[in-house]
Amino acid sequence: MPLFLSHPKRMQAEFSGLKKIVLATALCCGLPLAQAQEQTPYALPNPLTLQDVMSASLQAHPLLATEQANLAKIQAQLGAQQAQDGLQLDLVGRLAWRDYAKETEEFHLAALHARQSLYDFDRNRSQVEALQRHEEAQTLLFENAENQLKLQLMQGFFNVLLADFQYRIDNEAMAVAYVGLDKAKDELDLKRLSDVDYLKLENEYQQILVKRSRSEYQQLQTRLALANLMGLPDARPDELTFPALKNYAQRSLNETTLEKLQQNVLQENPELNALKKRLEAAQLKVQSQQAAAKPDIALEGWAGQLSSYPEKREGNWNIGLTLNMPLYDSGLRDAKVSEAKADEQAVAAQIGLYEQKLRDKVADIYFQIKLLEAERNQNKIFGDYADLYLDYSRALYENESKTDLGDAMVRLSEANYNQVAWQFKQALLWASLDSLTGKALFENAEASNSQAQQAELPQ
Repeated sequence: MPLFLSHPKRMQAEFSGLKKIVLATALCCGLPLAQAQEQTPYALPNPLTLQDVMSASLQAHPLLATEQANLAKIQAQLGAQQAQDGLQLDLVGRLAWRDYAKETEEFHLAALHARQSLYDFDRNRSQVEALQRHEEAQTLLFENAENQLKLQLMQGFFNVLLADFQYRIDNEAMAVAYVGLDKAKDELDLKRLSDVDYLKLENEYQQILVKRSRSEYQQLQTRLALANLMGLPDARPDELTFPALKNYAQRSLNETTLEKLQQNVLQENPELNALKKRLEAAQLKVQSQQAAAKPDIALEGWAGQLSSYPEKREGNWNIGLTLNMPLYDSGLRDAKVSEAKADEQAVAAQIGLYEQKLRDKVADIYFQIKLLEAERNQNKIFGDYADLYLDYSRALYENESKTDLGDAMVRLSEANYNQVAWQFKQALLWASLDSLTGKALFENAEASNSQAQQAELPQ
């Protein structure tokens, strides 16, 4: 079965009786969709390939920008927390007076204060490590968001091609219906057809017309959706090149089982691993809050005018070890520990729920891939039937017998559509499985010349 249908114009020389269908097709096309919008400032490659779409810069996309902002926020918090253990310098000044030995005296201060934390029983280190786990988790989420966006772009690209194929089917059906209605009108004029039968045919024609119009709008809608997803809302792809999907077509589940796939996904899934990083962060936060009851040892020093009478009292500098030992906080520490433990339990529960979700998702993809073989056989049988039905209708036509040659052509177009939709479904299922393990999507995606097929707007 040929993959792409030869349109009526190519068969005109062989079947002169199809002139009306060709004429009807031209009349039904109307204005080309390319005129639906004014010239845009963006210049997309024409024809546009799947490789162009998948390699486009996505950093400015709102989804990735949001994930990047979350990552930057965590990195800033990490920097602030790491600074807690660093050297701290303060310039302290005071202009004051006090009572001393029943006399009023100056009590001014102008000094540099330095403090270096020496040991806090790993309270701050636990906080730092917790934020580092959050940073690692957010990095995984950013990479996963980029992968999911590429998966959406692949789906959007396929949607455009399928919309073009569907339009061709509906346009051919429209041409066939137009010819039939034209013949019925002649019979109605000759009183060979009743008004009721003619109105029935006209109603069927109007239904087909609406379906074709819907397909035409779907062509534009899918293109706008793809451009919007690429971050180019004012641009719109015109011609698209049929992608080479050999890498996905050659893959098989023969060497694995559902259980192995599920185990692999549970080990490699970026979102699940991000949750595990957050669980580690929650555990570290619990440790940090528990250490809040322990002392903090620091090295502190002062230098400058420590007193208005440095010769008699404080002098110009001092240095020493300080110990800060919490004694009573009205239950504040216990409350924070309980809150941190509750966060830990919540993340652990999220991990369990997400593991269940992943198992179901992998099973769904697994059985859909298994079903692909049966669907391919079904499409092949329908394609063979469409081929034979076209040959049969062609033979009847050549013998000047009554035939539904136009209907046979529509069925062949439907068989082509089913074959293409099956290829896209196969690619998306394997790509979805790859995305669940964090693998890069659509590697070696250059379309081969032997498989290239342009899907362009109707002219």
